[in-house]
Amino acid sequence: MIKLITLTSLAVTLLSSTVLASGSGSIDAITLSSGGVSEISRKPAISDDGIVEIEVPLNQVDDVLKSLVLKGGKGAIKSISLAGPNPLEETFRQLPFSSSDLSSMSAFLSSIPGTPVTVSSAGKTVKGKVLGVEAVAKSDDAKSHVLTVLDQDGQIQTIKLGEDTSLSVDDAGMKLKLANATAALGRGSNDSARVIRITVGGLSATDSRLAYVVAAPIWKTAYRILTEPNGKARLQAWAVVENASGEDWKDVKLTLTSADPVTLKQRLHQIYWKDRAEVIVDTATNNVVEADTGNLANRARARSAASEKAAVFESDEQMAGAMRVPAPAISGYGGSSATENTNSAVAAASENDTSASFELPGTFSLTNGDSLSVPIVDAQIEAEMVSIYRGGSSNIHPVAAIMLKNSTGNSMPGGILTVYDSGAGYVGDAQLLSLPKDDTRIAAFATDRKVTITQEQEPTRQITDIKVVDGVIRIAQKVRETTTYRISGALDADRTVIIEHPVRGGWSFSSQADDGKTVSHHRLKALVKAGEEQSIVAVDEQIQSESYGLIDVDPAALLSWSSSASDKGVAEKFSQLAKARQQQIDKQLELQRSEEKLQDLQGEQERIRENIAAVPENSDLKAKYLTMLEESEDTISEVSKARQASKVEIDRFTNEVREQIRNF
Repeated sequence: MIKLITLTSLAVTLLSSTVLASGSGSIDAITLSSGGVSEISRKPAISDDGIVEIEVPLNQVDDVLKSLVLKGGKGAIKSISLAGPNPLEETFRQLPFSSSDLSSMSAFLSSIPGTPVTVSSAGKTVKGKVLGVEAVAKSDDAKSHVLTVLDQDGQIQTIKLGEDTSLSVDDAGMKLKLANATAALGRGSNDSARVIRITVGGLSATDSRLAYVVAAPIWKTAYRILTEPNGKARLQAWAVVENASGEDWKDVKLTLTSADPVTLKQRLHQIYWKDRAEVIVDTATNNVVEADTGNLANRARARSAASEKAAVFESDEQMAGAMRVPAPAISGYGGSSATENTNSAVAAASENDTSASFELPGTFSLTNGDSLSVPIVDAQIEAEMVSIYRGGSSNIHPVAAIMLKNSTGNSMPGGILTVYDSGAGYVGDAQLLSLPKDDTRIAAFATDRKVTITQEQEPTRQITDIKVVDGVIRIAQKVRETTTYRISGALDADRTVIIEHPVRGGWSFSSQADDGKTVSHHRLKALVKAGEEQSIVAVDEQIQSESYGLIDVDPAALLSWSSSASDKGVAEKFSQLAKARQQQIDKQLELQRSEEKLQDLQGEQERIRENIAAVPENSDLKAKYLTMLEESEDTISEVSKARQASKVEIDRFTNEVREQIRNF
């Protein structure tokens, strides 16, 4: 019966899955990384034939195939095997029926023609080989199905397949295929895990561990800090972790690391096929030529070449024999044993070049999907309350912050920080970035409205060097921007104020209050007494070089350089050159005006000539136009003389400018 076979196979499948899960090596240690991965260590349960079976979630299979190693002992991993990515699809690929055929009696019978069966329905039983199933229309637009079989006597019989139809497959081979199919369906309905069979050699379960790296939730850090009046503070760090390994943790050793490794993934459990170019079969008819009987002269050359080839072949064989070296065998994975427990109240911290690790004391049991929060640091550190102000801010009030120095001896991961004052209690939250050992961080947690800070900027320029080469002047100027921060302190208490002044690329910086810098800001520090005002001055300087052609330089620029030059002789030369350039420009403007006036006069004169040609001879109007033409000629003559005079003056002043440039 179909139902009986299906349920039996499914029961076998679930039973075998339960056995495999219970036989898996249990997780005994986990290292969670800030990089979003975890290293899982299992104590292997080795069978007599050297097989270790572990059951992992399907989404971890790729990572297990990528990273599985054997730690401790002298054994080696020989092979890893598991079911494919699509076992249900692969199973039905080789069967005459599909998975959907098993849900319909008529569809299943249609897919197995020629198979001997026994079918009963409505009190009738037929036995024989399946010939086919016919769909017969009913009066109510429904369809019924009629099975046709060939019995052992050669008679063809039919039976209507009703709701009470029972089927028995009488072929042993088809029965086995049906059993395999129903078993595959049972597994496929809950295809969320894979049993990985690991063949090992020379392995002892007491001193070896299987380890692999899989994706894991990022563990978080939540800090609590309680300030104390003596420049100290108590810092507590709590780690928040989640069990997303796919199984419960029972007495698991837990280590947390702040490493941020490069993590990659690849679908190693998927099937890929290489695309190949298709070569088309050539079916064209070629021209048939007469068969060649051969060149007799080639036979002598062939005999000579054959003897030479034999000698070369013998030499090559000797060389190849000398070069044949066996390939080295691939050795098994090896490693060292795990570190022993410290059993301290908080985690035992350690550090390497790229990360800090926190080995938690004792072991932990955590249901899959649950969260856990445990302390990893509880230490007294150096701390100072400060008010910090960032230059360029639109806010006139600084922010209250706490400056921490990591004196714990180990780097601390970044996290959220809750700040408590020994007297006032909770005062705010802050973000704490990763803190290397012996380094400092400022964590801002509130606005300090009792302190006011304003800023003023004053730019200045001073010429430091002047060079003139071939009529080109190169001027070096020291550009200075002075920023003054004016601090009005709190009325009720002293304040340590830190100003963050922006770092400007290519500029030098100086300040008497300089107290170090970050990547983006200089830090200026001042102690402001209660009710007092104080100023902090920051100076940014840069040498800027500019080049100009003196022959065309603007007089205003020359006068500006004259006033900025520290050398009086240079200042006087700039002043004289500015005067000569101004005179040159004035004459150039006069020339321009003369040429514009001359152009207007010539246009007017052309209009008068046209009018003269249009009026009658010996008329009064013509006489008037002739008088106007004569006056126009006189004016043009005067303007032309003025234009020529301007050109002469321009040449004179141009020569004077060039002479001054040569003697600069």
